[in-house]
Amino acid sequence: MRCLRRSSHAGAAAVAALLAATTAVADEKTGDAAGTAPHVVVDKQNGACVGRERTGRVSRECTETTRVAIEREVTVNVTIAPKATKNCQATIDTVSEQRNTVARVQGTIEISDCTECSGDYTIVVRVRDESGETKSLEFPGAWQRRNGEPVKLAADFPIGANVDLLSVRPKVQHCVCADAPAPSADEK
Repeated sequence: MRCLRRSSHAGAAAVAALLAATTAVADEKTGDAAGTAPHVVVDKQNGACVGRERTGRVSRECTETTRVAIEREVTVNVTIAPKATKNCQATIDTVSEQRNTVARVQGTIEISDCTECSGDYTIVVRVRDESGETKSLEFPGAWQRRNGEPVKLAADFPIGANVDLLSVRPKVQHCVCADAPAPSADEK
């Protein structure tokens, strides 16, 4: 049994690639990475030997893979500018009714300042229990719109058993335009 190895050719090729890579690294301008020296990584893998039969004799061919890489540490600073936004004025009109243990609230959110916007609100529900005590329950919500249409609101809020719904009051917490703000008189 005779094993043919191509390691002398692969080894010579790897050494030539290594010398070329080292020469290229030496010729590079250091620029921003002046404090970091590049280094060369050589990864050599011996592949499996496969046998095949040739006129009564078995020969083996072995493969060898060499990977040469040049590594350098690079630091990149990225500054992200904040997206230009402006606050907007939103109004909420609601209609409510009690349905046993829930308060059903329907309404619309209208924003005239901008087309695309988002924000959040709180629905404050006041109820009176069996003992005559009044309580305020708060339910947070959020909206987002991509066109100039009013935002529809419809939800059932749990208020508990044996209570009377006294009032429902929506409060806009904040509203932010996603449209680019119109240029001010100073910027024109």
